[in-house]
Amino acid sequence: NLFFETGMLNRIQRTGPFAVNSREHETVAEHCHRALLVGYVLAKLEKVNVEKVLLMMLVHDIPEARIWDHNLITARYINKDEAETKAFNDQTQNLPDEIKNEMLSIFKEFNEKKSKESVVAKDADLLECAVEARELVKKGIVDMQDWIKNVRNRLKTESAKKLLSAVEELDPDKWWEGLKKIILEENAH
Repeated sequence: NLFFETGMLNRIQRTGPFAVNSREHETVAEHCHRALLVGYVLAKLEKVNVEKVLLMMLVHDIPEARIWDHNLITARYINKDEAETKAFNDQTQNLPDEIKNEMLSIFKEFNEKKSKESVVAKDADLLECAVEARELVKKGIVDMQDWIKNVRNRLKTESAKKLLSAVEELDPDKWWEGLKKIILEENAH
């Protein structure tokens, strides 16, 4: 059932962009996928336990299948951490004890943000939000620039801060530039 339930994350849209009148934004699953990649890179750069960071990134938003995505505005009115913990406990209750206990431990560590890995994982989560915000700014939703500013103020690791600077400088629609030249050169040989 947990496998089917996490399929909900493919349909639940992230709510932050609604606040700036944007109809374009990613689903929770799309966020999680890219956040996993960001988490891997940050864990390597920060020389922390990669597996632990990836596990945190894998489980950190599973509760949103039940409680949906909550941005900073909605979190002001509800205890998001309490709701997520209750949902996650319910979601994992039927798993074998070894798996359930590891997932609960990883989820708790991520939320407590005391270990180096949890700090890196939180930075990865935030940095992914900044990447999406940069894409939306490029599409003309300029108020998303405030998200990038907020992320910058919350990042803890030097690697995440450097990556954010790169994200801000790059044009998200130009990642492919130069590939055509490389392909043509390869085919010429």
